[in-house]
Amino acid sequence: MENASGIGYSHQRPAKRRRDYFHEARAPKRRRKAMTVPIEQRNGRKRRTSSAAPAGNGTDGLRAQGVRTRNTIVRVARKLLLEGGALDFSQRAVAAAAGISVSNLQYYFPTRLAVLRAVMEPAIGTYLKDLTRALDSDAPPGEMLDALMKRALRDAKDAQYRALWVHFFSFAAIDDECRRLVDEWYATLTREVAQLVRAANPEHSAADSRHVATLLISMADGLAFQAGVGRHTPALEARFMESAHYLVYGKPSSAAGK
Repeated sequence: MENASGIGYSHQRPAKRRRDYFHEARAPKRRRKAMTVPIEQRNGRKRRTSSAAPAGNGTDGLRAQGVRTRNTIVRVARKLLLEGGALDFSQRAVAAAAGISVSNLQYYFPTRLAVLRAVMEPAIGTYLKDLTRALDSDAPPGEMLDALMKRALRDAKDAQYRALWVHFFSFAAIDDECRRLVDEWYATLTREVAQLVRAANPEHSAADSRHVATLLISMADGLAFQAGVGRHTPALEARFMESAHYLVYGKPSSAAGK
């Protein structure tokens, strides 16, 4: 009979028994490792990829608990960004505020930029959805364009909205990926506004429409920053709307029917 150290084992021992021996010895280790993997990751391993932020709201393939965890991450990340700005915004800080580990956070958002994108997407997404509805609507393009400009005025007076964009732009100033994200969003926004401008005034060429759209967006952004230092007045709002009308139609609103 062989002793515990295995003395007496021969080289002719069947290979199958040796494979079973190693399989049995290693199995507990594999089971312990599997317990550390999130449920969503184990069940959706073949469905999900390692890309940054998924399309839409990023909940595709997640179970209810995973959706709740993701929403919690986005909520606390938004709060951190508003309270601490870009300097205090890190994956470690977000994970701590959400009460999860950094590795768990990285399953949902692999990079800091992915978290930031999830925080900012609702803000830009609202504008893009409004633009899509405007372009698909039967309402006069001019009315839809005026409605969007008035929406920009309301947002300019929203302190949290302004703060989010200020912090976001501060990221773009120091982070190449974030700057590319800003460029991507503004390119889409400009293209959609330009379509609405040209629909409102067909005399504009495609290039002119893009220029007008860029100026309208720039005015709205500038007004939001000015509002942050207390320079937002009803007279300024009226002048903003008048200037927007002139850019689109080439004449003041008082001469619209002439």
